Amino acid sequence: MTCERVTLPVGGTAFVCSSRRRQKCHCGRTASLLCDWKMPDRESGTCDVPICKDCATSPAPGKDLCAAHAEAFEKWKRDRQP
Repeated sequence: MTCERVTLPVGGTAFVCSSRRRQKCHCGRTASLLCDWKMPDRESGTCDVPICKDCATSPAPGKDLCAAHAEAFEKWKRDRQP
């Protein structure tokens, strides 16, 4: 079981424990984010590839993309330009 110490916004701390293994980013660091690229065929509706803050691209507040989908997003933007 993995436990993490969390500082609460109102002061104090708590321990959050989970039986899930910590997920790793492709770079080997602990992933704290999941890719938010929309994928309607998945149950969650998003890609959900684990990514660390250093490898993530954030195209909008609260949205994070893995490297492959950051590239796809840039292509999508280029294709929409007149």
